Amino acid sequence: MRKCGLTPALTIFVVYAPTSSYEEEVEALYMDLEKFYREDHAFYKVIIGDFNAKVGLRRTPEELHIGTHGLQWNDQGEGLSEFIMTTKTIHGNSKFQKPSSARWTWESPSGGYHNEIDHISVNKRFCLVDVAVVPKSYTGSYHRFLRERFSFTRRAEKAVKFRERNPRTTIN
Repeated sequence: MRKCGLTPALTIFVVYAPTSSYEEEVEALYMDLEKFYREDHAFYKVIIGDFNAKVGLRRTPEELHIGTHGLQWNDQGEGLSEFIMTTKTIHGNSKFQKPSSARWTWESPSGGYHNEIDHISVNKRFCLVDVAVVPKSYTGSYHRFLRERFSFTRRAEKAVKFRERNPRTTIN
C-alpha cells in the first residue's frame, strides 16, 4: 500500500513466511524482502506479518533495534533479528511492555502452546505509538490480531528533507 499527497509517503510490506522446515525458502524470503525494502523510497516503511519467528529480549548492546520486552527466541527469530539489524528497522513487538498473556499471537490447535510469531517493524522509531494483541476476536484461525498505533506526520518528513537539503556548515 502506498499513500501520497496530504499524508506522508507510506509503504506497508505484508509478509507470510514459511515454517522452519523450509530453510531455503525462508532465506530467499528475507533476501527478497530486503531487496524490496531497499528499493522503496517512502519516508515511512512498515513491515508486518506472520514470520513464524520468535524474537525475545535484547541480548547484546549491539541489538539496539530489538526492544527489551519479549518472550523467547528460536532459529527463525535469529533470521528476523539479522534482517532487522541489516535494514536498521525497529522491532515493534519487543518495544512495548505487555504481560505475557497479552503477547502471544498464535495458539496451537490443542490450546496447549502459545507463541508470538506475528511481528511488526518500522523504519522510524518515533512513529510507532503502541503494539498490542487484540485478546478476544474470532479470526477463524489460530492467530490473534496484532494491532499497531502509528503517528505519521508531515512535519517530521519535512524536517528530515530540510536537513538533507541544507546541511550545517562548520567554520574552523
